[in-house]
Amino acid sequence: MILALALLFCQDASKVANEVETANSKDRPQLHGLAVKRLQERGAAAVAGEVVAFAEKNGANALSYAFTEGLGKLKEPRLTKLLGELVRNREFYWRPAALRALADHAEKESLKDFREGLSDRLWGCRAAAVLGLERLGDKESAAKIRDLLGDETYEVRAQAAKTLHVFGDGSGLPILVEALRSNTVWFEIDYGQIAREDAWNFLKKITKDDFGYKPWETPEERAPGLAKFEAWIAQAMPDWRSRVPEKARVRAEAVEYAFGFELRSCQRGDFFFRVDKEGNLVLGYFTLDKAKLTVEELAAFNAALEKVKGVNRAIPYGQGGCDFEQYYVRVGDRFEKLWIGLKGRPAAAEPFIRRVHDLVKSKFGEKAAEEFKYCSQIFREEE
Repeated sequence: MILALALLFCQDASKVANEVETANSKDRPQLHGLAVKRLQERGAAAVAGEVVAFAEKNGANALSYAFTEGLGKLKEPRLTKLLGELVRNREFYWRPAALRALADHAEKESLKDFREGLSDRLWGCRAAAVLGLERLGDKESAAKIRDLLGDETYEVRAQAAKTLHVFGDGSGLPILVEALRSNTVWFEIDYGQIAREDAWNFLKKITKDDFGYKPWETPEERAPGLAKFEAWIAQAMPDWRSRVPEKARVRAEAVEYAFGFELRSCQRGDFFFRVDKEGNLVLGYFTLDKAKLTVEELAAFNAALEKVKGVNRAIPYGQGGCDFEQYYVRVGDRFEKLWIGLKGRPAAAEPFIRRVHDLVKSKFGEKAAEEFKYCSQIFREEE
């Protein structure tokens, strides 16, 4: 009987090891989600040993995004320790996912990681850090969380507002009411609606009324409900508009764009810019910073862009995943997209990237240029 049980245990351990391998397979990413679900069904205690062994043997960057995120539902001391190590590993690809998973564990030993995460350069880490502090009930960090109400990224300032409300501090609510006006559209992606829905879903729980506001409707259809939300907050905070930080204020946007560049990276963060038909270089997608290009600068930009237009847009380049840069190239009255993953940028696009770096430095300063360089380096084609 003992031998039979030992054999059964070994067979089960082997199955767990195989599932961990599948959840992190580079050749079969389509199976990651299912494998993670199976591991979660087995429970943290049953899989922790094999998970730690896999990470020790193969290294942190052998872990997939889905697997890292899935560790949030596998609460066990060894896995909490592993997640903390991943968060502190600046070379780890999926640090925001690891910090979100650590927030799901909500262990006091992670307090330092969450506090330090408030100033992380990756907005995903900042937002996850705020959530982690909320789940630990760390009101001592309220002042630093309040500072994030002026963060450049909506997700961070919205999470800060929600967490402060949980702590009994309503100072962030004006940001959420302001977000109901958000109108930002990035080509076919309506980021404004994403922000409106997020803010609306939280606010209606507080007000116990959605005031007839529907975030997916037109501005005219949303107007009556918006007025009611604004009247609601004005009762408690008559000066609520003045409490909205500059970067959280919605700006009117009715400009037609000639080109767009979208960089999304789980590893290094995001960088967006556009050039509008008036010759302005515009950084960001929620909070927009604008600078007028000279005739010479615009001509040099367009000359570099012509080489990018010569790249075949019918095929993707580089490695797939959540790290990519995407070029929105105008063709007649529509835009076509050139998609480039890790280490896949064609040589023809390199002069354009250098030109953009120089323009960003000239118009927005060294810090913005360094950010662009840091984010975009990982897409250079391998030699």
